[in-house]
Amino acid sequence: MPTSGTTTTTKTFDATAKEQQLRDESEQWDTSTPEDALADDIPLIDLNEYFSSGSEDALDKIAQQLRVACEETGFFSITGHHIATQDLEDTFSQIRQFHAMPVETKNQILMDRPDWPVGGMGYLPLKNRKLPARQTGNVNEAFIVKCDDQLGMDDNQWPDTNVLPEFRQQVELYAHKMEQLGKRMLPIYARALGMPVDFFNEAFVDPLFRLRMTHYPPVEENADNAFGIAPHVDTSFFTILAQDQPGLTVFSERRKVWVKAPVVQDSFIVNTGELLKQWTNDRFLSTRHFANNNTGNQSRYSIPFFFNANPHYVMSCIASCCDDNNPPKYPPISYAQSQGVVQGE
Repeated sequence: MPTSGTTTTTKTFDATAKEQQLRDESEQWDTSTPEDALADDIPLIDLNEYFSSGSEDALDKIAQQLRVACEETGFFSITGHHIATQDLEDTFSQIRQFHAMPVETKNQILMDRPDWPVGGMGYLPLKNRKLPARQTGNVNEAFIVKCDDQLGMDDNQWPDTNVLPEFRQQVELYAHKMEQLGKRMLPIYARALGMPVDFFNEAFVDPLFRLRMTHYPPVEENADNAFGIAPHVDTSFFTILAQDQPGLTVFSERRKVWVKAPVVQDSFIVNTGELLKQWTNDRFLSTRHFANNNTGNQSRYSIPFFFNANPHYVMSCIASCCDDNNPPKYPPISYAQSQGVVQGE
């Protein structure tokens, strides 16, 4: 198997123990007093100059901003990403139409149903206790698509084209654009870590990704246990999130308070997941967060894209993130070996 980095370790990884650790930690977090975000709580990074010119100067500039964001906050917003507003609006439109269908229709493509050969794809119903797993149900419903080196779009479950004739085409288009955006960002991450710009290329030849199209129905104000998505950290390399309205709340590592993430027009929110955190020897933060529903009578929709390396690519500690005084904290591991951990918002 391919590996990155040269340092070896005899540690082992217990996926079940890791999942339980994350779950236990999340249940201790006090989320009762979130604040409005300050200007620098979630940095804003404009990718346009680098994406348009590809120049070394633009790459250096943007990599420095990304490095600071990943080391100090774990979350940032991106503009200048070259994803057309119309593509995003068309995708949200299709998702709203999907979730407006009767539950009985959506249940025909239920996730993890016994007669479908692949798990983790399809319709995840309201009050589910998965992604992330919690004792109380998450107040959302979602449609999930996943692909990797073995699974393509044809392996996923899809609604009847007689009911939603444009749904699959639009979702596939959006997923492809998100995959390309993720790959275009990899040189920025490599430069931010002081590595060659093509450092991540081999790992992402056949990336694993999940596209989650989530509906948060409105809830009563101050409803008990009414998290849209319970507090958690993502397990991805990174996550690219589109949301049509506010609802995401992030823990500020700088200020040690929970902050309500604003929605910046024509932007995505990006955050580090556990695998990138481990790959960088905890240099990049995997930040806790949760999502709430709107109150009143208006639904909220979000589209997180969870981006990962090829599921069998073994990630050893990046050379710039460890030395004799800071040895690797984690064993070499692939995403497939970490499948005891799941992803949320």
